[in-house]
Amino acid sequence: MKAHPKRYAHLSKLLIVAVAIAALALPGMAVAQDIGSPDPKVLEGLYPGKTFSPYAQRPFPSRVYWGDTHLHTGLSLDAGLFGCILDHEDAYRFARGEEIKSSTGLPVKLGRPLDWLVITDHSDMMGIATDIQKGASNILAVPKGKEWHEGFSKGGEAAGKAAFDLITNFSQMTLPEQLVKD
Repeated sequence: MKAHPKRYAHLSKLLIVAVAIAALALPGMAVAQDIGSPDPKVLEGLYPGKTFSPYAQRPFPSRVYWGDTHLHTGLSLDAGLFGCILDHEDAYRFARGEEIKSSTGLPVKLGRPLDWLVITDHSDMMGIATDIQKGASNILAVPKGKEWHEGFSKGGEAAGKAAFDLITNFSQMTLPEQLVKD
């Protein structure tokens, strides 16, 4: 059974209108990412008296700072197990807007530097993921540690299995005693 062309003509018109609207919206979306500072004329006279609050009588902030409140580096067990090899210095350089090499080896740089950064690495097992990946001697001396290192070295599914096995042992408090000794 063949469809009648007039029957679907309205659908093609709707598609053309939708594409045109999307094309018109794209430039506005790019501008919306950074609208800049408020017009000084708008700020004049909003509040003629003294105040301790810079936002009194204003529906918008006049000084906005951008940052990250929760960043893990490769020293945290969770980030390190899933491929992050970057350290604190890398994180701060990246936040300042410098180009760094990502954990995957690609060059990366923020389009706009951050004003502040909070590194929130976990204290539990700090650095063990890095030691496992590098094959530190104390890790390789423990059979389970050697197994995890080999899994990470293979990459892909083997690395995922090693990561989940380590997380399971950590969460169930069944890590080899040699790896958690003071």
